[in-house]
Amino acid sequence: MNNKRAAFTLVEVLISITLLSLVLMALYKSADILRDSNLHLFKHLEKSIHTLKGSKTLYMDLMHADHNITVTSEEKFHRLVISNTTHSLYGQGAAKVVWMVYKDENTLLRLEGGEYTIPLKNEERVEVDVIAKNIELFKIYKSKKNNKILAMIQIKGQEPQLFMAQNIPLAPPKPDVNATNLNEKGANNPNNNLVPANIPQ
Repeated sequence: MNNKRAAFTLVEVLISITLLSLVLMALYKSADILRDSNLHLFKHLEKSIHTLKGSKTLYMDLMHADHNITVTSEEKFHRLVISNTTHSLYGQGAAKVVWMVYKDENTLLRLEGGEYTIPLKNEERVEVDVIAKNIELFKIYKSKKNNKILAMIQIKGQEPQLFMAQNIPLAPPKPDVNATNLNEKGANNPNNNLVPANIPQ
């Protein structure tokens, strides 16, 4: 009785190994492309999250500020100075906050402290936060009544982010100088306190 055992020939084994190698190479290439794509997406989302956090912080700074808000233009970016806001990231009761774009890598910065000037002096203590780098757009626009502020932020390669802060407190009305002078004159004139007597005819 002949027991014949089926076996692979050397050629079949070599062909199988070659095909398996091609499949594994294709799978590895696909996995590598997927990994790069996920890494790129993660970096994009990370930048977007930082920008969103920055936008939220800027919005809160504006909504908790008084009327002392100034906007100045510096080359192609704006500088926002909030002289007094109760929104503090460092536990201050009232803080001066400045938003500006630093020339190095067009970095958007948030400065918070007490009374300070720019450029900063050695004795001035200020907290500096990096909001985002590669800023292409940072513009702040105030309405004519100064009770609304439109903010525009854009990082290179991303869509611009816009938001509007409304109901910004207005500056108290200036006292009427003429009315004040008239009241002061009336109060200082002793004859104004005299009541005319009835003189019998």
